[in-house]
Amino acid sequence: MQHAVTLHGVSFRQNPRDGQRRVFDAAAAEQKRFLSIELPTGYGKTFTAAGVYAIRQQNFGTNRLLFITPTDAQHEQFCRDGHLDLVAAGVRGPDQIVDVRFFGVQALKRHRGNEAQVFAITVQSMITKDGMSLVKELMAAGSWMIAVDEYHHYGIGKKWGDSVRALNADFLLAMSATPHRPDEDSAFGKPDISVNYRSAAEEQAVKPLVGHSYVFRIDAIDDNGDVMSMTTTELTEAAGSDSPEMIEKFRIERKMRWSPKYVSPLVTVPIERMLHERLKTGHKLQALVGAMSVSHAELVCDQIKALFPELRADWVGTGTNGRPRDVNKDILEKFCPPKGPDGKRPDPQLDVLVHVGIAGEGLDCRNVSEVIHLNSASLNNSNNQENGRAARYLPSIVGNINFDSSSEYAEKGYVGAAIMDAMSFQPPAPDVNEDKPEIERSSDIPPLPDEPAIVIYNLELERIDSGSPEVQRWAKALEASGVTGIDYRILKDDQAEMDKVLATYRAMRQHEAEQHNERAVVEQWQTSVEEALSVLTGKVIRLMTRPGVRQEKTLTGDVKKRINIKKKADCGPVIKDVDALKRHYNWLVRLDKEIVAKGLPSWLW
Repeated sequence: MQHAVTLHGVSFRQNPRDGQRRVFDAAAAEQKRFLSIELPTGYGKTFTAAGVYAIRQQNFGTNRLLFITPTDAQHEQFCRDGHLDLVAAGVRGPDQIVDVRFFGVQALKRHRGNEAQVFAITVQSMITKDGMSLVKELMAAGSWMIAVDEYHHYGIGKKWGDSVRALNADFLLAMSATPHRPDEDSAFGKPDISVNYRSAAEEQAVKPLVGHSYVFRIDAIDDNGDVMSMTTTELTEAAGSDSPEMIEKFRIERKMRWSPKYVSPLVTVPIERMLHERLKTGHKLQALVGAMSVSHAELVCDQIKALFPELRADWVGTGTNGRPRDVNKDILEKFCPPKGPDGKRPDPQLDVLVHVGIAGEGLDCRNVSEVIHLNSASLNNSNNQENGRAARYLPSIVGNINFDSSSEYAEKGYVGAAIMDAMSFQPPAPDVNEDKPEIERSSDIPPLPDEPAIVIYNLELERIDSGSPEVQRWAKALEASGVTGIDYRILKDDQAEMDKVLATYRAMRQHEAEQHNERAVVEQWQTSVEEALSVLTGKVIRLMTRPGVRQEKTLTGDVKKRINIKKKADCGPVIKDVDALKRHYNWLVRLDKEIVAKGLPSWLW
């Protein structure tokens, strides 16, 4: 539970982080007109921008905010959820956000009528002739602050950067998680305030990250039926680029198709680790997989569905061979649902998302614990942004970044904790606890927990009162059903009569909670058995094969079948009963311990 704090005359509803306080202190300086900051993904850039606006509003009379984003996804996210940060930062006045791109001249009317103070636009919309004309007209009156999100997209001397710098603002805040540009030509210079990733992790503002390197090869079958086996580096060199479009063009011109026969540990081990952490913590963790092209994304998605049938997986991609924009958007929202009116995000409907370049930046997901680079893992903003999807803090959860051993991340030594240095474009720091670069042995996935984490849902019935809309509806339902013993004529004015309604409502909700939990516990135990089976199957396969060798896709099904036959003989069939499911789970735990102590039993070979 975060506590309110007052800074520079503003009452913040949550306690700012150390780096945010530094930004707020700098923004409170009267002579300050421009501030460039670097904050890691998940550290709270939107809240920081709202806090700077609140301080400028309180101390210098700033009364308008223009929030500029580089992508549609970030724009829509701010328009949808930004009001929560405005309230948390103590901004006075209306908190609704006006989408300038959508409302056009109506945004101008709301500005002039003092109906709104926060306006949002994408930089692509702003640099059009009509967009720039409207923005300039907006900013002709009022004291404006501009917040530029992810300013690494803006180069000096280029239209985007020049357009923003030319606007007449009283204060300009430029923010990025990855401000480094290859030619050091940022339109906003180097950051005035930086929070590196390691510091943010020590502050428990973001997840600690660990880098894992694997030997990864992909097989392609040419028109003659010959198989070519390549690393990602070899493939991108042959295609002349690591862009999905060029790789797809190369595949089509060479009349190649990807072979689905073998599956790399770079795919299987991270997902098995994610399942293990689910069992241990109860968090519904997710994996994000970057593919080389659309056709590759489809192949990988099919492999994951075949190897892990208990998981929900899908893919997104754009371009000629990709999916329509509305389909991509729907799938992205299943993986990372929008927050509700209460500021809480519903449970995701996808466990694994395979993407081609469109799920790296701006995807505000907290449950990602595995990022898998099946594409070229070079040290650049794009890949660091993708790693940032695993950055948002969850207690006791690590973000694992997985990549090919031929990639730049691996060659420059960004394995183990050093991947956090890559996030800040710093040389890898020596770490005595560094993880080994190859994570392909059975022992690298810890033993199954003796008991999986089962979540019991707690309905906060103590917060229900007579003013709750659902209670009012319940009272009307009771009246319509002819329930006796309640005097509906004095219901609104008599607390004793309302207490009778509240008592029946609480009893109904408690009964619902008990029924829900009974089913939910059974479902969670059933899922735990399925996930433990997948984790154990992966360990068995790695003991059957040499390190670095890719497994045949059919091997997973064969091993699972052998385990299930033996398990059924010892425990009976799997049924929807907690005691029966516990027997199956405990059997898998015993087998796991037996394998570690004695090796594979003869019936598994």
